[in-house]
Order: sequence, then structure tokens, then C-alpha cells
Amino acid sequence: MSADFWSSSQRNKWQLTRHSLLEARRKVLLLERKMIQNGLIKDYPNIHYDYNMRIYLHNLLIKLGRRLNIRQVALATAEIYLSRFLTRVSLKEINVYILVTTCLYVACKIEECPQHIRLILNEARNLWPEYIPHDLTKLAEFEFYLIEEMDSFLFLHHPYKSLIQIRDFLNENTSLYGLTLTDDELQNAWSLINDSYITDLHLLLPPHIIAVASIYITIVLKKNLSSIRVNNGSSSNNGHNNSSVFNRNTDSGAMHIDDLMILANPPGSGAAQNISSTAKTFQDMKLDEETIKINKFMNFLDHSHINLDEVVEALQDMINIYVLWNRYNEQSVKKALQIMLLNRQ
Repeated sequence: MSADFWSSSQRNKWQLTRHSLLEARRKVLLLERKMIQNGLIKDYPNIHYDYNMRIYLHNLLIKLGRRLNIRQVALATAEIYLSRFLTRVSLKEINVYILVTTCLYVACKIEECPQHIRLILNEARNLWPEYIPHDLTKLAEFEFYLIEEMDSFLFLHHPYKSLIQIRDFLNENTSLYGLTLTDDELQNAWSLINDSYITDLHLLLPPHIIAVASIYITIVLKKNLSSIRVNNGSSSNNGHNNSSVFNRNTDSGAMHIDDLMILANPPGSGAAQNISSTAKTFQDMKLDEETIKINKFMNFLDHSHINLDEVVEALQDMINIYVLWNRYNEQSVKKALQIMLLNRQ
């Protein structure tokens, strides 16, 4: 295991580009088509690895993790295992419920909070009795399958550590930047990172970029949103009923989907320019405490030499997931998987 991300297998073996990720998924679809033509698997047109499916698998992992009281970092590791595995294997070949269970089982070993195979299988059976077999060897066999498809590269670096490091760095350098993260801001950024595992970001970008994007959404967009609501003379709920991090708060200043999309994609702006110009935008506003904090955060970004294009890429993907979550239809995914899996038995 590498002590730092830059010399790790995560960076050197499993950090993909958008193009290489698209190519990997194209190969999976071609393989899937050949297997269907050869009669090895049946075709199920309603089974797709789209965001509906990703959110469903994310929820399965969370549900099983809560039953076993598993740490968040182990859940995050399991989600990356799942994402990596599905860049090489078709959903139509496998039982996704066994995949979720196996990813969590292996992740708990790697993150040093191991769960006994019998316990994790029993909890999975309690949740999904029609899909999880009694036979322990099925889970053990899938474990080897999972590890093989990931080329045995199992150790991961997560944005949580980067988030804590940024928090501590700001605390230690308050005389230089005059900026600290409150407990609420840290918790909100942490929640954003939790949800980011639904996206491809952890296959594409370094962990610190995702951590910075979560802080940006927490500090900058929330203030910008407040300004929009004041200028529009409205701070009421806009009718969305989304389960995302943005409306977990019940106050009138909670973030909402349409506002976030406007903020993430202002017309006529380039990617890195969106962030660079934010400080200038706030110069025309009343310099209240929150605005001053944003200016300090922008000063920190200017001195950090962090790739702002990558931060905006992460930012847009993280916001986009909540737009897609707003359209999430669990029943359609659940029914499609039920038809496929029960027809195999």
C-alpha cells in the first residue's frame, strides 16, 4: 500500500480519463452483445448501468452497511470496488445483490473492520431473501471474481482524509488565510462526498479535488443562493421533493436543484473562470461575514495551485447527481432486476 495517493495503484492503475472510461464501458457492451448472441446470457432491455441503477446500488450498500453498523470509509471503499468492477463486467451477467454484499465484505477487510462472512451473508439475506443464497461458497467465489477484475488493487485514498487535512491546515494557518470551517460546514461537505460516490469522479480525479469541490459547494454556492433568493424576493421552497443533501435542512435558505444548476453553469462563463470570477462577483455585495469568508476561501484557492478546471469538473458532476436524483425511479430499477434475477432461477 502506498502512503500517498500520487504513487498509489489508485493513481497509476485505476485513475482513468473520460475517454478511457467510455471506451471500457463500450467494451463491456460489446462483450454483453456477443454473450447474448451466443446464448450465454439473456437480453433484458430494461437493465442499464445508468444513474437510476447507480443510485439504486448506492442505496443497497447504505442499507446493508447500516444493518452491520459499518464505518463510512468502508462503505466508500465498497462503492469504488463496485464502480471498478462494472467497468469490466456487464450487469446482465451477475447478481447485483451478491455483488453489493461481496464489495462490502472485501471493503471491510481492507479497511480493518472485518465482518464474518456468515454474519454479512445473513444480514444480506434478511434484506433480500429471494436473491441471496444460503451457500457461503457463493460469496467466497464472488470475492475472488471481484478481486481478479480489479487486478488485485484494493487499497484506496478517499476525499475524507483530504477534507480533514484542509480543515486542519486552515486552522493552523488562520493568521495567513483568516479562514476556518465550522462543524456544520465540515458535516455538509462530508455528506456531499458521501453522495459523490454515485458518480464516476472517484475513477477520474484525485481525492483532494473532490474534497475542495465539496467545500466550494458548501461555502460559496450556499451564499450565492442566498443572494439570488433575496434578489428574487423569495426564499420559499420551490416545490422539489428531493432526498439529497440540499434539502435535508428545513430552513428557508436550503439549497434547491434549479438554483444549483444556474450557479454551476452561469451563461457565457468558462470552467475555471467560474471559480476565479466568484470573488469578484461578491465585491459588489454587502461585505457581511459570509461574503468575507468566501473571499478568504478564494484567496486560499489562489495560493493552493489546485487545478481549478478539475474542481469545476467535480463540482458539475456533484451537482448533476442531485438533478438526476430528483428524477430517480426506484421501482422501475427494482422491477427490472427482479424480472432478470428470478427468471434465472
